[in-house]
Amino acid sequence: MPKFVSKELTEDLYTRLCGRFVDRYLDQVILLYSVDKNGWPHPSILSYFEVVAADRANLRVATYKDSNTTENMRANGRVTLSIFDQRMAYSIKGTAEEVRREMRSLSRNTMLKVAVDQVFVDEADPVLEPGAYIADGISCLNPNLGAERTWRNEVLKELMG
Repeated sequence: MPKFVSKELTEDLYTRLCGRFVDRYLDQVILLYSVDKNGWPHPSILSYFEVVAADRANLRVATYKDSNTTENMRANGRVTLSIFDQRMAYSIKGTAEEVRREMRSLSRNTMLKVAVDQVFVDEADPVLEPGAYIADGISCLNPNLGAERTWRNEVLKELMG
């Protein structure tokens, strides 16, 4: 059962999302859920190059400027990011606001600021589910990472800006 932790990023989340250690998470993804016009959660997958903690209360996110995800965030601002890794599951609820319709580093992307409203952690109850835990995060394989690294670093740099 998710438990409320804070109204800002924990130390672990801030360190993970500050952008300085992105190489540790090259094969992992962050799930972003916006809310569509019918009230349904709309999932998207982002890399650690596309989500940066500006500080403990604010994230900067890069999404495709013409995507349903971006349109949903423009329309109502509601967003949840989920981060899974070995022995951890966090949800960050926040309010998104467009900062730049076209990023300078990659014009197909929009930059949004997400003000953190609530942070939750989800862990197995040690009494009800002894020994149960998240075994791993959600990972991806990108054989083109070397070729894409230049633009990804530019996007990351602009988000860290």
